[in-house]
Amino acid sequence: MQLTEMSVLGFRTSVTVLRRSAGGLRWVIIPTIHLGHADYYWAIWQRLRSCQAVVAEIWDGPSSTGMAYANAMRLARRRASRSLVPQDIDYGALGVPIIFPDGYLAPNADPDRRMSREERLSATVLTPILALHMALTGDDDWLEIHDHTEIQRDATDIKRDELLLGVLREIDGEFAAEDIEVAVVFGALHMPTVVRELITLGYRVLPGAQWLTAIDYDEPPHLRKPPLDGWMDW
Repeated sequence: MQLTEMSVLGFRTSVTVLRRSAGGLRWVIIPTIHLGHADYYWAIWQRLRSCQAVVAEIWDGPSSTGMAYANAMRLARRRASRSLVPQDIDYGALGVPIIFPDGYLAPNADPDRRMSREERLSATVLTPILALHMALTGDDDWLEIHDHTEIQRDATDIKRDELLLGVLREIDGEFAAEDIEVAVVFGALHMPTVVRELITLGYRVLPGAQWLTAIDYDEPPHLRKPPLDGWMDW
């Protein structure tokens, strides 16, 4: 099945719902990337409003990785850099339980959801390196990585997957029969593993996936069109 789409028009991610045939708990799977249009993250937040809980990545705050990439693309004068912002989804404003399986990897949360000094320093150091790479290669290879489901995973990625899957199993074990929605908002690279685990647990993909435009190269927001609904084998 297809969770993300990269084309000459830009980069899109899906919103997919899985449920057992007997009903009960519904999983809302939302793969993300760390930078995109502000209305992309707003659309994700709006979709989360109907969920009774959210399993999210790292912490409730802006992405320093997204900031580094966004600034680097502007320095390299990449065509996709117009109006891009770092990922920033205010989970706390939803008023529902938020679970961060890999939260121990994140810096201490700032009361005002601002990046820590360490994160800002990291983004500042990384930005010129990324910009130089983009300028020399001319490739949006960071997007290709997000659109690839079989790249080599390092030990940290594997550990984060294990933590995430553990939380999903716990929720399934306790709330499987409940008529509720639980969203999973994680980086796109983690989502094939998530979907495979849920299918193993007996969940099936419901038709009618929603597609959100994270980055478009040429079109203004009011002209953006989702790709045709469809599913492809991994």
